[in-house]
Amino acid sequence: MTVELSTTIQENPSLSQTSLNAGYEFREYDDGESTLAYITSDSVNRHLRIHDLALVETDQYQIPERFARYSQIMLEHQLGEVDKEAYENHRVMGIFSDITKDSETVTVGQAEYYDMLATFYSFPYVYRSDETNLIEFKGSSFIYNDFGVVYPMSTNFGINPIGANTIAVTRDDQLLIQKQADDARTNPGRLMPSGSGVASWHDYAYDDGTRATTLQQIVVHGAEYKLVHECELPSDCKMTTKVMGMARVPTGLKPDFYCISTLGMTSDELKAAGAKPYEFLDGSNGLSDALLAYIASANEKKPSSVALQLYLEALLLAEICR
Repeated sequence: MTVELSTTIQENPSLSQTSLNAGYEFREYDDGESTLAYITSDSVNRHLRIHDLALVETDQYQIPERFARYSQIMLEHQLGEVDKEAYENHRVMGIFSDITKDSETVTVGQAEYYDMLATFYSFPYVYRSDETNLIEFKGSSFIYNDFGVVYPMSTNFGINPIGANTIAVTRDDQLLIQKQADDARTNPGRLMPSGSGVASWHDYAYDDGTRATTLQQIVVHGAEYKLVHECELPSDCKMTTKVMGMARVPTGLKPDFYCISTLGMTSDELKAAGAKPYEFLDGSNGLSDALLAYIASANEKKPSSVALQLYLEALLLAEICR
């Protein structure tokens, strides 16, 4: 079997009627080198800012049997031989229902980190038979149907892992900018939100035996955890984090949630305590304006230097600052 990049990954994808009815639409981000499409809904974002969505837990995700063989081959093609047991204690949280402007609940479940990697790495590839030269499987089948329609989260075959991102603001209106490592699997070397990653099982089930009761609690816990560790914030730094909205982003069209974290310390206090963001950005004359100008300047100097996630943080920040 031959694994190869697809040359026909839905150039003109469309949305299901379910998604259109919820106000979702495709939008684009031009990073100076390429144009990235993402899916979002203004009405859903407003709903997420106002209404906490109660959780309904479902069974642990399993890759559909007819997909499992192909996704494992793709993962090993990308990363070499993978020790599945090494990922057994690392679980992520995914969404298995649609989020609309009227949603009161959302269905979530856990999945093995290995399965998330396997489905993600399958997406841009096709699997061709060496005997017949015919395509046996398309990685995009996890999220698109045969007519190029993006499955709603309730009916696709992937994990829909919960992306948790936040932009942190100090007491003196300095924004914390982070930068992805050059050898990172995703967005290598790009400018990122203050904290960014995928929500884990521990963002849902806590050490004290309690569990999150709302989607926003999972997102906030995950975003704050990433923020503290990636920017090396001191343990006594108090913060308040709010969800601003969500978008389904190109990496497997996973649902990424975006927050703002208001810190209880100034930039000077953070520096003195050893905090290490990539950069402090002055937002004293307007947080969203400063961030949008920073993104435009960075991409002009070096195309594709700013990740989509930071751009979406800036857009949502502008929305709530109106």
